[in-house]
Amino acid sequence: MIRYAGNVRPPPIRLKRLSFARSAAGPLLTGIRLSGTLGTLLAGVLLLGLAGAEPYRVKPGETLYRIALRTGLSEQTIQKANPVLRGGHTVYAGQVLNIPPKPLPPGTFRVRKGENLKKLARRLGVGEAEIRRANPQIDRRGTLNAGQVLRLPARWIAAQRKAEQVARQRAAQKKAAQQAALKKAAAKKAAAAKVAAAKAAAAKVAAAKAVAAKKAKPTTHRVQFGDTFFNIARRYGINPITLQGYNPRYAGRMLEVGTVLSLVAPKPRPAAVRTVVRAAVRLSPAPAVRTTTSRSTPRRSPSVWEWPVPGYGRVTSDFGWRTLDGEKELHKGIDVAAPPGTPVVAARSGRVIQAQLDRTYGWGWTVVIQHPDGWQTRYAHLSGIAVQARQLVRQGERVGAVGSTGRVTGPHLHFGLYRNWDPHNPLAVYAGGAD
Repeated sequence: MIRYAGNVRPPPIRLKRLSFARSAAGPLLTGIRLSGTLGTLLAGVLLLGLAGAEPYRVKPGETLYRIALRTGLSEQTIQKANPVLRGGHTVYAGQVLNIPPKPLPPGTFRVRKGENLKKLARRLGVGEAEIRRANPQIDRRGTLNAGQVLRLPARWIAAQRKAEQVARQRAAQKKAAQQAALKKAAAKKAAAAKVAAAKAAAAKVAAAKAVAAKKAKPTTHRVQFGDTFFNIARRYGINPITLQGYNPRYAGRMLEVGTVLSLVAPKPRPAAVRTVVRAAVRLSPAPAVRTTTSRSTPRRSPSVWEWPVPGYGRVTSDFGWRTLDGEKELHKGIDVAAPPGTPVVAARSGRVIQAQLDRTYGWGWTVVIQHPDGWQTRYAHLSGIAVQARQLVRQGERVGAVGSTGRVTGPHLHFGLYRNWDPHNPLAVYAGGAD
């Protein structure tokens, strides 16, 4: 204790203005004016205390959770500021804890110890006038206190926002590049898997073909109950008409159970073919046909064949080899010109073995009739058919109408003649031909 002699009194300590401003960052001392040595010391102590963490004495019954609610901080933040609390939440009455300042709001900053307005302007890279405009509370002398919270100048905020925007753009670009790389890797992996699957499928098909090739293909078939030329041909992948050509003696007849049909073409017999040709020539010693008249009626002759298009005899394409679309092919019949819808009749009596739309060989609507003695006739490119398969037709009975279906360039009838499915010139069986 200090005693003063006489009437000497200590100089008074005048506290002119002491104001506190509380913000989101905690209590801040915005302006302090003390007179005397003691006032200066007290102000320094207060400023130093505000610049850092604030001490807090735990009250009886308080927990770390309640202290966090009171101070507006999280429990983890208080634990980081107090190493003695790490790994636990136990506190006791009278314990002194360091309470860190709250995070500053966006666009503000805290004055460092020993900084004045000039040093602060140098640190921020802006002018003192800009700092004053953003913080009108700064006095004319530019007095600043450690821990004081000030607003950033507008230019510094704009630069910071631009830097943040650039950082966000770079992060987005990096994320997009990563996603593109992942997508590219996934696509590459999918392509590799697809190629591997295709190779596996090709290997499987090749193995199946190899196994099928090892199996001996049957050359004959024994007819069972319900068998027909159509379902037998479909079972072995053969055209029904081709199958009948392989077995001419059974063509146009009901198949009997136990009959053995050949599934392969018979060996050619040139002598037998020449005999058939000579027999056909004997039936028609004058096969010539004059085609100068566009519409004429074929003369009746001793031939057993009826002209398929009564009233029209102009042949636009003969039997034999011809070039069509740049390719040489055998024309297995004759083309008779006639208007669309002209009736087409059966050349001889027989049984219809085909009456359908043929898209495989380009015949269009076609009718095939099986005649006695192994003869067959074909009527192709029809506009419509008047008979059905397995139907018996008489000579001269209508089987369809002239048309232009299939592979054609105009309306006409393709008339084909076969003996045991060996093609012959139809004009050879008409005595005197047709005018």
